[in-house]
Amino acid sequence: MDSPAEWTASALFSPSKARVQQAQAKDWAYVEGWLAKKYGKRIPTFERNEETLQALLTLATFNETADEQQALVEKVEKAVLQASVKRVPGEDELYSNVRDGLGGGGEGALNALAESAVLLGTNAIAQAAEWLCSLTAERFELNGLVRRVDVQRASLKREQARLTALLQDVKQSTFCAPGDISEQTVEWTRSAKHLKAKVTEYDERLGALRSASSPSPSIEDIIHQLQVLDSHRMRLDKISGEVSAFDSLPSDVKAARSKIENARAQLRTLTTERDVLFEGLADTR
Repeated sequence: MDSPAEWTASALFSPSKARVQQAQAKDWAYVEGWLAKKYGKRIPTFERNEETLQALLTLATFNETADEQQALVEKVEKAVLQASVKRVPGEDELYSNVRDGLGGGGEGALNALAESAVLLGTNAIAQAAEWLCSLTAERFELNGLVRRVDVQRASLKREQARLTALLQDVKQSTFCAPGDISEQTVEWTRSAKHLKAKVTEYDERLGALRSASSPSPSIEDIIHQLQVLDSHRMRLDKISGEVSAFDSLPSDVKAARSKIENARAQLRTLTTERDVLFEGLADTR
């Protein structure tokens, strides 16, 4: 291994080697810090080379990962102990009685529910049920998508088989093109141009119809039209009441006029009698 002086001298002439040396210096600092946490000031002596550095880095990484996992386990155990301390006396007996009364199927269902809660990351039944419903809906949609993809794949396979068979027929020496293929090609080209022109024409007509169509009414317009409709309905009811007075008249015009004249004569007679009675009352007073 090169000495620090050689490192510095070579780094002046090689930037890439300088970056490597800088990275190694950071790794050695990390390893020395880890060894200091484990051994304190009495760090054992060892040969400093690249192989030793890689071995110590791997060991430090695994050791810190194990420490983190151990800390998590201790945290969970502490939480369980705290929860067990808060239990009401007699809960253990209640738990055992409930577990004994569940039976094989009930215990399996309870374990499945617990595993589902752990996988979903929640202990709230309502939230777990909501997530399960959403997962079920998503699974249903994915199953439908898979079925559609399978159908499309089967269709593509059939089309591939048909095209492969057609290609094999074309490659055979006995294959010969139809005699009227040139005429058919010309006819198909002419039909395609005609249909393309028709499509353009229909698009223009559709655009003209859309531009000429009246805009959609607003809420204010609808309210105004409803008010106008209500006024027309009230007027219609009034006219219908006036017309209903003539329902008793006959359909013949002459007979209807005669009946109206008789009614008018009766009205005049009643009016005269009313006036006479009114004058008699006035004279009596």
